[in-house]
Amino acid sequence: MILAIIFIGAFLRIYQLGAESVWLDEATTYFLSSDTLFGIYEATKNDVHPPLYYFVVHFFLFDGKSEILLRFPSMVFGVLAIPVLYMLGTRLFSVKEGLISSFLLSISLSHIYYSQEARMYSMMVFLTLGSIFFFYVAIEDKCNSFWFLFVVLTVLNIYTHYFGFFIFPIEILYFTILLFSYENGKLLFRSKLLPQAKVFFISVASVIVLIIPRIQVFFEQAASRVGGEVTWGVDQTYFITSLLSHLTLSPSPSLLYLTFFALGVIAMILSNRRQAFLLCSWLVLPVMVSYYLSDIMPFHPRYLLFILPAYLIIISRGLTATSSFIFSVNTVPKSNRNLSEKKQQVLAIVFVSLFFLSALIPIVNYYSSPQKEDWRNVASYITTITRQGDIIVPLPGYISNPLRFYYDNSTDGTYLKVSGYGQQELDNIVHENKNTTFFVLTGDINAANPNGTALNWLGENTDVVNIITDVYILTPKV
Repeated sequence: MILAIIFIGAFLRIYQLGAESVWLDEATTYFLSSDTLFGIYEATKNDVHPPLYYFVVHFFLFDGKSEILLRFPSMVFGVLAIPVLYMLGTRLFSVKEGLISSFLLSISLSHIYYSQEARMYSMMVFLTLGSIFFFYVAIEDKCNSFWFLFVVLTVLNIYTHYFGFFIFPIEILYFTILLFSYENGKLLFRSKLLPQAKVFFISVASVIVLIIPRIQVFFEQAASRVGGEVTWGVDQTYFITSLLSHLTLSPSPSLLYLTFFALGVIAMILSNRRQAFLLCSWLVLPVMVSYYLSDIMPFHPRYLLFILPAYLIIISRGLTATSSFIFSVNTVPKSNRNLSEKKQQVLAIVFVSLFFLSALIPIVNYYSSPQKEDWRNVASYITTITRQGDIIVPLPGYISNPLRFYYDNSTDGTYLKVSGYGQQELDNIVHENKNTTFFVLTGDINAANPNGTALNWLGENTDVVNIITDVYILTPKV
């Protein structure tokens, strides 16, 4: 069954991998990853993301500007996350939870989307799962080699995305709580865990030493992110609803997911408290910190994609617990218990089918309609309407990245110019150019120029030539 689930997940992540045009963030990945390894490391000192994902992509860019190769690492990590989630769900609860949670991940539209995007989010999900899995089995199996793998994957996670820092303190907190028990009104130290405690704290020290080269950069980037006006991202008022919607890529939070999530939390509190603490910490602590951060820095729900596996495991626990409660084995004679277990399995399959049916239409729509700005067609269109000497002005300037991925102005003899957002700067570009000026505009202008001076000028002085998937092409009025 798990092989079938992996096959389904792989198919959904490979299918049409290169069909969508590269958009802004993916183009940024391309230009960063095309540099030398040393160049990538130096460039990411001034970037909001660590270098590891760009290192990985670097080795796949051997065939030029290929959308498939650019997205291939994300696809691979997306597929690999499925069996790791199965192993974690099985170790935390049972094979049922392992199979159900891995199946839910395989058909998760949010996870499919980021497994087909040339960004680091699917890699972060995989490394988060690996870190927590080896952390948990190292404790349960008392195996030092698992502690080594825990260190490796935790460090790699932090070098993939700075939100990887969230998982590390959760693991420290979980193990620290395991060291103590509360009996007869007294807090007691579990001395039998002392040998493991020594290995654990050596592992923690190893992680800290290995991430030292990035700690200063992390704090510098954090300071730069909170230092200015928040002009884009999720409004704190709608933070929770936006996050829940994004986890399923639906317009609103899914009541089906939320219902079984609540049932899963209840079931864990009643019978699986250690697992409940680990999974709920994995969910709640990053959300609480991110909720605070969303008021002082730009924040997008995709930064928290790494909590999706915990969300799905809890849902799978709610699903199996509900099936067991309805057809409880303990309330029937021993001769009928096999029948009750079969009924539980049938009911669990019915519940899983509901999740599958709820995901089916969104998945079909995902593959049949554009999900990203179509810069491929934008570049093709610009080639047909421009002539030598024309000026192309991307607004804001950084959207030149996806345009340059597809458009080579050297063959057309046109010029790409970066402009400010004031009236005088925009006037100068038009009046100093004898040929035609084309402004290429996206919704990013609202974040880059929140006071709207550029939009006001464009509204008064330009006409729309074409609109291609939310990319506007304008020219000055005659």
